[in-house]
Amino acid sequence: MSIAPLGAGRTISEVISPTWTDLFGPTTESDDEFAALTGAVSALQEAFTRCDPPPEVAAALAHRLHEVAGQLRSHETAEDDQLCGRLWDRPGRGQVMAPALHVDEVTGTTARGHFTIERFHSGRYALNGGVTPMIFDEIMSRLGNSLGLGWARTANLSVDYRSPAPLYRKLTATAEFVRQDGRKRYLAATITDDRTLIAEATGLWVLTTPGTAPEPQRRN
Repeated sequence: MSIAPLGAGRTISEVISPTWTDLFGPTTESDDEFAALTGAVSALQEAFTRCDPPPEVAAALAHRLHEVAGQLRSHETAEDDQLCGRLWDRPGRGQVMAPALHVDEVTGTTARGHFTIERFHSGRYALNGGVTPMIFDEIMSRLGNSLGLGWARTANLSVDYRSPAPLYRKLTATAEFVRQDGRKRYLAATITDDRTLIAEATGLWVLTTPGTAPEPQRRN
């Protein structure tokens, strides 16, 4: 899957066909309008985490951000059509909740990527322990669901923390497909800093039963 240049009034939603089971491959940087918006929201999150504004500044900024949120709500779409989290070939998939994972290499049974933590995802001068499972779930789910074995959901994710993960340094996430046992799919993964093991995980994904996925909903 690839994303064509926008241009000529085209939108991202008109040039992609997002699905979790698309062929999983390395990510590429994007410089279109939505990438700029994604970067701006990430910058806002980081700045908010670091700030201590006086009351009048906080009040003025809150008013401006509510206006921005209103503009975005005027372009709301169904979950199956949203861009956030569904731009599969770019780092982070266009979402801003978890650190953007840059996927560097994918084979038939493994995947390797990197990411960097700043203060928005910090847990007291190191990678927040609650963020770590999101990174594992990202790379393991993407790998496990692109093997042509059918769509599966996370049933269990077990994380062992080995060392604090430093901020502002490239960390590596590696995932490996272990085995398929009927509807059960097993994967394993690690996060490392150079040669230091930061955390390791094992996970179970279960193949979904046709017709059990929730119907798309739109917020009123």
